[in-house]
Amino acid sequence: MAYPNLARARDYIFSNARLLDRHLFSFHFEAAPAKPIEQALEAYQHDNGLYGYGLEPDKRASDPQPIDQAIAMELLDTIRADPSKFLSICDALPKLTNPDGGLPFSHPTVEAAPHAPWWACKEPQPSSINPTAVILSYLWRNGISHEWMKHAEEFCWNELNKLDATRPHSIQNALAFLAAHPDTQRTEHPLREIRELVRQATCFDPHAEDYVFSPLRFATSPNSPAASFFTEDELQLHLETLVNQQQDDGGWPINWPAISEGVLSECRGIVTLRNLKLLRDYGRLEVPAEKTQVRQLEH
Repeated sequence: MAYPNLARARDYIFSNARLLDRHLFSFHFEAAPAKPIEQALEAYQHDNGLYGYGLEPDKRASDPQPIDQAIAMELLDTIRADPSKFLSICDALPKLTNPDGGLPFSHPTVEAAPHAPWWACKEPQPSSINPTAVILSYLWRNGISHEWMKHAEEFCWNELNKLDATRPHSIQNALAFLAAHPDTQRTEHPLREIRELVRQATCFDPHAEDYVFSPLRFATSPNSPAASFFTEDELQLHLETLVNQQQDDGGWPINWPAISEGVLSECRGIVTLRNLKLLRDYGRLEVPAEKTQVRQLEH
């Protein structure tokens, strides 16, 4: 069984990734404290509580975008941040929210700086389950209750029936929404129904080079709901391929065009860290025993 080279991956991240991702690597693989992550994340936060400044690297405008709030909440969830951190985002989310309760994929303010073409937004966009649903999932996971959530949840329930296999990011959001929703009786049937849709959206060719979603983009850990949607052989084939895709410089490639060399380094750092965590969770990463001590999370 092949394993990735963790030392080379560390060298890549420390040579090329953002300060935020260097702290995240140390947190996940070197038992480092959470406080430096929280401090680095604060550099992306506006006075109103929302995050921006290119927290999602493929668009460089300073103004907050919905995806930035999803990424911020993912990081806050990772370090088990104080609930007040989530609530400060929720208090300001109405500034980005459409009247139907959902968030658009992109806001026109993205046009103020270079961005990838998929973020282009000349006019206000309709609401999207991506990233409305995943934001709700992080709020539920952290026991947050806020008035913004009610209409956002109603919007997402209505959108579940509109999913199709050509929108894998939306399917990811739907999975996160259903997995974290506190009413497990209500989500039981939709989770069963979404299995076939996930498989339709999956690229099973482990060597595909286009912007495709392998089984591991849905089954991000053995404990994720989508892990049961795939056979063990399907998952192991893609895990083996993922290990072998590590580059000579220690990092992993990205499968979309970056808007600059700097953004390429940032995105590769994010993907490299994501792949290391995934391989660790599937038992395909050897981490020195002294690095696996239990962390005392700081708030």
